[in-house]
Amino acid sequence: MWDYGFGGWWMWIPAVLIPLLVIAGIIVMIVLLVRSGGSPGRGPTGPSDTTDPARRLLEERLARGEITPEQYRELLDTLEEGRRR
Repeated sequence: MWDYGFGGWWMWIPAVLIPLLVIAGIIVMIVLLVRSGGSPGRGPTGPSDTTDPARRLLEERLARGEITPEQYRELLDTLEEGRRR
């Protein structure tokens, strides 16, 4: 009368797949947010500026007064000369 066992054998497929797709979508969103840094101004590896770490270190040393502007220029020239090779 109610046709138990013959008409709805395939209903388990969407019942399993839909929650799995939702969970997979949430996981993908979390991974993308973590890789992007979670804020608009950041790229996958950090801030979006392309400043060289060695140059940034020289600028910080100059700002702290550890080196003079002349020493900064000399060190920067040496750094750039070494990269040209």
